[in-house]
Amino acid sequence: MVDGQIARLLSTDDPCSRAHELLAIISAEGVTDEHIASLEELSDAKEHLAVALALRSVSLRSVTHDGKLVMVERAQVDGCERIATRMLELDPPDELRTFAVDLQREVASSREWTWEPRGMAVLVLLIVLCVLLVLFGGGLASITMVAAGSVGGAALLYVFVVRQRKQRWSLLADQVSPLLSRVGR
Repeated sequence: MVDGQIARLLSTDDPCSRAHELLAIISAEGVTDEHIASLEELSDAKEHLAVALALRSVSLRSVTHDGKLVMVERAQVDGCERIATRMLELDPPDELRTFAVDLQREVASSREWTWEPRGMAVLVLLIVLCVLLVLFGGGLASITMVAAGSVGGAALLYVFVVRQRKQRWSLLADQVSPLLSRVGR
């Protein structure tokens, strides 16, 4: 983990140290490409900047009561993605590179689409009923029944996909929101 690197670069309690100073700037002004580029031009700042970015990713994420870092908002996912990318561009030492790669994996996992099982059975049943309405309408040569079943089925299928398909971070937010001890910013 990056703990050893952070401990080494933040070994002084001096809030004016380089890593503390860079973290304060990043936290206040954000992680923009132009901003990071201007900071990395400072002498001997790349390693300190990578540590400050790692610390910013920790403060950006939410924390559960058991101390686990989680991303429960789109802004957290987007921010951590920018941070990991910028850290890797700085060509940090191995410990920090591993941290950034792990953060990228966590972001990719958070962006994966998944199906929420809640309420799925009811929607599937309604779609099947619409299909049956189309079949019976076709058997009875009723354009009205076929049209009603088709439109209803298409609308329910749309609702099914929109309602049930979510990114993993969104499902995680629903699951862990009562367990959060701190919401990241």
